[in-house]
Formats: sequence, C-alpha cells, structure tokens
Amino acid sequence: MSILFCVFLVLFNFLQVNNSSVFMNKFIKLGSLIMFFCCFTIPFLFAQQKGDSVFVQSKIWYRDNNHVIQYTDWKTFGCKTIPLLAGYKSMGDDKIDKFGGSMEAKFKATGIFYTIKNEGRSWIVDPDGHPFYNVAINGVRLGKAPSNEKAFGEKFHTKEIWISETKKLFSNTGFNMTGSWSDIETIRALNVANPQSPLVYTTQLSLLGNFSQKTKKKLGKKKDYPELACVFSADFKDYCLEKTKDLANYKNDPNLFGHFSDNELPFQENLIKSFLDINDAGDEAFKIATKWVTDQKIDTTNTTKEQKLAFSGYVAEVYYKTVSEAIKENDPNHLYIGSRLHASAKSNDIILAAADKYLDIISINYYGEWAVVQKHANQWNKLQKPFIITEFYTKGEDSKMGNVTGAGWLVKTQEDRGFHYQNFCLDLLQIKNCVGWHWFRYQDNAPDDAAADFSNKDSNKGLINTNYEPYLPLADKMTQLNKNVYQLIQYYDKK
Repeated sequence: MSILFCVFLVLFNFLQVNNSSVFMNKFIKLGSLIMFFCCFTIPFLFAQQKGDSVFVQSKIWYRDNNHVIQYTDWKTFGCKTIPLLAGYKSMGDDKIDKFGGSMEAKFKATGIFYTIKNEGRSWIVDPDGHPFYNVAINGVRLGKAPSNEKAFGEKFHTKEIWISETKKLFSNTGFNMTGSWSDIETIRALNVANPQSPLVYTTQLSLLGNFSQKTKKKLGKKKDYPELACVFSADFKDYCLEKTKDLANYKNDPNLFGHFSDNELPFQENLIKSFLDINDAGDEAFKIATKWVTDQKIDTTNTTKEQKLAFSGYVAEVYYKTVSEAIKENDPNHLYIGSRLHASAKSNDIILAAADKYLDIISINYYGEWAVVQKHANQWNKLQKPFIITEFYTKGEDSKMGNVTGAGWLVKTQEDRGFHYQNFCLDLLQIKNCVGWHWFRYQDNAPDDAAADFSNKDSNKGLINTNYEPYLPLADKMTQLNKNVYQLIQYYDKK
C-alpha cells in the first residue's frame, strides 16, 4: 500500500508539471488525499483482525478499596467471531422443532425436559426428544419506570400483544427460552393460546431469600444476621415444602424447563465467623458452627482457607438437600437448576460437589472474565451434572447511558457487544459439559425507575432499550450465532 502511495505521488508531480488545467490539479490533489487516507487507515482496520478474532476496546469494571465502582482505562481484547472461524461454513439456519431443539438427532421423548450424555457431550433433551441447547434471556417482563410504561402504551397496549411481539423477537434472534425473573403467567397464557409455538420458561422460587427475610422480621434479627444461617432453622424444611406446593400445578407443563431455588447465595463468605458471631447458644446455626470447629479442632483465631471452604461446602450440602427434596416432592418431573453460584463459590470444589449431588443442572453467574477461563472450564467439565452460565453481559458506551452499575464489561459500541457475545458463547460451545447460557438481560435499566436497587440503575444491559427497541447491531451478531448453535457444536466436536 505504501508503494502504491509513492507511485501516486510521482504521478501527481508529473501531471502537475505537464498539465496546467486548474481542474486537473484540483482533481489530482483530491485523489492524493483519498489515497493518503486509504494508505494509512486501511492497514489499521485490517490490523483489527487476526486469525479467527477481531479486537475491541473495553473497560474493566471493579471496586476500589472504598468499594466505589470504577473502570480501568480502555484495553484491547480479542473476540472470536463466526465469519473468521477456519473451515466453518453455515448451511443456513439450524433446523429446529417448536421448542428450539435440533431436528437433526432424536432421543427418547418423555414430554418434559431432561438431561443425558451422548458420545462425551452433555445434552438437554426437549419434550419431543430432540437435543436442546439452552439459549435464554433473563428478566423478560415489563419495565416499571415511567419511560417504560409510556413506551408500552404506545407500542403494545396489552400484555398479550407485548408477549406475542417478544416471542417474535426471540424467534427472529434465535433465543429459545426465558430465564429468571420473567413474567411467567403471561408466558404461560401465550403458550396456551399458541401451543405450536411455545415460549419455554423457568421459575425463580427464592426459597431461602424469602424465608430469611421473614425470619429476621419475625424474630427481630438484625440486618447482619447471616442469610445462610437460616438454612438450619427448624422451620426451613417445612417452609420449603409449603412454598413449593403450587409447583404441582406446573408438573405436567411441557414448556417449563426447570426451577431455580435462589440467586447468588453468599456461600463465598467466611461462614464460620459469621455463624459464630451470632453468639446465641439457642441458635441452631451457632450450635452447628460451634460443634463443627470443635469436632474439626479448628483454631478460630487462625482459620485456614481450606477450613472456610469446607464449612461453606457443608452448608451448601444441607441447603441443596433441603430444597431439592421439597421441589422434587411437589414437582418430580422438571429439572432442578440450582441457586446460580457466583463469586468464588462457583469454583469451590466442595460446594460444586454438593451441587453435583442434588441438582440436575448447575447454574453459574459469570463475571470478571472476558471469557470462561480454562481452569473453570476444566473444573466444570469434570462434573457429573451439566452446567449453564446464567448471567453475563456487556454494556455499550454508545447507548449514552451512565453505565456505572452492574458488573458487565463496558465496550464502545453495540457491535462490540455482539462481538463479545460471539466470543464468550463460542468458548462455551467447546466445553462439552455446558448446555447453554442466559444473557442478562431483556431490557436496559431505566434511569427513572425509582423502585430499582442501585445495581439495576442506568445501565445498557438489554437486548432492547427502555423504549422496547432492539439494538440491531447486537441482535444481528446474536442471531448469527444463536441460529447456528447446533452446526457450531458439530464443527467443534469434529475438530
């Protein structure tokens, strides 16, 4: 390119000397400027691609020593993207059934979702017996901010119209399921009215979350009473059995994927210390912790990391056993998909072993990494039960939102959000024990939502904005991947 530029300069000088036309001089000068621009910008643009990746700019979210949210400076990160995958050629959209399962294979049809392993890869099997890869979005529900309500009134008028249009958006972009915190009753009504084109859904039971709030209020417990201490309350088991009775109404629904029992329980905290700090001889959690440290001969002034992890794993096992038994007693048919492990709990082998024992699928919320790091991939690939990533996302600077809250990465454009989506999900498709992912979330955080907690304020997390308009550059990249999931799995498995 630089040689071409030099040739052009020689030609320009020659013509300038031998041609007195004012028009010709202006024309040549303009051409020279264009060539100069091309020579110095085109190589830069091509430099943003290497192998199977493009490169995007991102800022990393973190908290400083005072727990104030901060971002790093812009840094460059690689993104694997489908058009650059060596040897991959799409044969068109995947052939799927009404649930989103692949028509290219068949297992036993049971009328509900279940999991199997076949030729070394874990699969969900949909009610019609087809392999199903879970591609979902969290929080499919109406926004409550004044701006949301105004846009809803202008665009939809009724919930029925809204959910019908949302189902079309899902079909067009290749998402086959809704995740946590979605409008279940509206989705179920849609499925009754449209049995040949259902929208698969999950529940979020919040069993310990709700029980701990009621317990603290009833007993006058102070705010810092440990949430997980409530697992050992004499009433927790009965509470779970009572609160899951309504699941009997769901047990024959083929469109129900499974149940989450809670979200991001603080298993990663120093539970030995927090339980002992209760300092109440009549408290069950305090008694459990006291007996534990005595039996294990633990020096509580110098508790080791291994001892903390072991106690957290013990608490997790009691929790998972209790809630699993309650869920399965009232709905023995559907999948129990866990409590959405996060932070260091997601890589605690003892907690994972407890989850592996009682869950059908292990759910993990994943932040802080550009893609799943190899040590986690290896760790989760060894589990007996499959896993899904139930939260991840990026935020775009071009949304003009504040983007201070939320742990997702900040990138410059909606297209960059799409590049990150492809990169993150292509890595997941290569992990044979992974059976899906849930993007967080359906809609952006509305700055004028007075009821939202701080972590859900003014951030570009959604596939759609606060006016129910999709971000098309993001949606295009998502569609390109989502509608080729089964072909991409074949591509990677053959490699």
